[in-house]
Amino acid sequence: MLINHERRLLSKAAQAIAGRISVKREPDRSWPGDHSRLCALASLGKVRWLGEQVGPHIGGTYASWEITEQGLASLQAMTSASAA
Repeated sequence: MLINHERRLLSKAAQAIAGRISVKREPDRSWPGDHSRLCALASLGKVRWLGEQVGPHIGGTYASWEITEQGLASLQAMTSASAA
């Protein structure tokens, strides 16, 4: 089964407090795959880049985005289409 990453990430952001989603940098300083997926969604205007911040743990850096109205509308359209 193929995963619709756009729907998964937008759903996760929409359900979160303040509509925010974050990913943690790996110990080797690389980012997980969702980082590039969220950057792509930001370029489409579906999420807004909030920046990077150091977390409470040593070596814990997080990148955060916030879902936009366009992202919510896109998610609603995907949800409606799958229900039909």
